[in-house]
Amino acid sequence: MNIKRYLVTLISILVLTTAFGTALASPDINANKENVKEGHAITTAAETVDLEKAKDLMDNIDLHLPTLLPDNFKQESVIYNEPPAIIRNSLHNFDEDSVKEVTIRYRDQKDPTKWIDYTTKKMEIELVDKNVQQIEINGVQGQYLESKEKGIRVYNWFSNGASHFVVAKYGIEESQILNFINSIK
Repeated sequence: MNIKRYLVTLISILVLTTAFGTALASPDINANKENVKEGHAITTAAETVDLEKAKDLMDNIDLHLPTLLPDNFKQESVIYNEPPAIIRNSLHNFDEDSVKEVTIRYRDQKDPTKWIDYTTKKMEIELVDKNVQQIEINGVQGQYLESKEKGIRVYNWFSNGASHFVVAKYGIEESQILNFINSIK
């Protein structure tokens, strides 16, 4: 039982590192889209895809998208990640579909330093930082974390068999971020 708990904790930490790594390692301005193709975090198959291909690759869940974007924001890129080979090769009975993820980057067209990354996957994610606050998001229990040193806000919730993870750069009005989040149904 302790080994199972250890493995679940290890996988959760790797998943969180991947999500934060995708958001934080991405360049602020993605003029050279070739940079996104290489994983900057613990991933083996990060690749830029179009939205339709992402839906096909994530056939294990319904890919929910926001219907409200902050003013001047536009979808910039869609990044698909698979679990690292080290995990796939070392764990028996590992459900690879549970850690496949899609991250969609939205960027302010007037101020390219402002962006929102929305990641979704089947595996339930739990933030473990000591400063995490419990909040309600879309009618379910969720989590909120503000990282002043990294200049981001993080929102996390699990609903309808999928984790939803939003990382937003400082400078975007919180009401616009919440409208974005609440429009993901």
